[in-house]
Amino acid sequence: MVYDPVTGTVLLFGGMGTTINYNGGIPFDDTWEWNGRTRTWTQLFPATSPPARVQVPLAYDPVTGNVVLFGGDHGGDCFRTFFDDTWTWNGITWTQQFPASSPSGRTAHLMTYDPSLFQVVMFGGTAGPPSALGDTWAWNGTTWTQLSLPTSPSGRWNYGLAYDPLIDGLLLFGGELGGDPLTNQTWFLVPVPLP
Repeated sequence: MVYDPVTGTVLLFGGMGTTINYNGGIPFDDTWEWNGRTRTWTQLFPATSPPARVQVPLAYDPVTGNVVLFGGDHGGDCFRTFFDDTWTWNGITWTQQFPASSPSGRTAHLMTYDPSLFQVVMFGGTAGPPSALGDTWAWNGTTWTQLSLPTSPSGRWNYGLAYDPLIDGLLLFGGELGGDPLTNQTWFLVPVPLP
């Protein structure tokens, strides 16, 4: 989920239901918004939507005024599909983007807006546990650019990531490393240089 200040609501897309199929729960392709004033959920029916998926990271991009979605997977443990598509939400509908460059398909990654860069930053994830990805990408509203960092966390998924204004950068905590061990490492990504 992510807060969308344009609509003043929290946006939710996809996820996994409890109905079991050969891969686990059934993935959803529905869009919902939470109105904190009325404390109600409302299902939205946009003209277009991304395909059903789970572990869907969303980030609000104040430069474009859109919510950004990248990747995710179709759920379960066997025969997964790892998405490498980018979608934006303008408060009314989803629009698939076709950037000149893009990260590889992945799931269990996170992304957040970094106001020191004026871009959405994404790190890591997995394209098939127990392997882990350790690359960092930035979305400028049009395309993805892979960032080369002087030091970087090892590959991981299912970690925490947030912008911290006191360090003027991103704070990353924990996660599951390649090979499946858990970590309690803390990393600062500050400031991330753009190419």
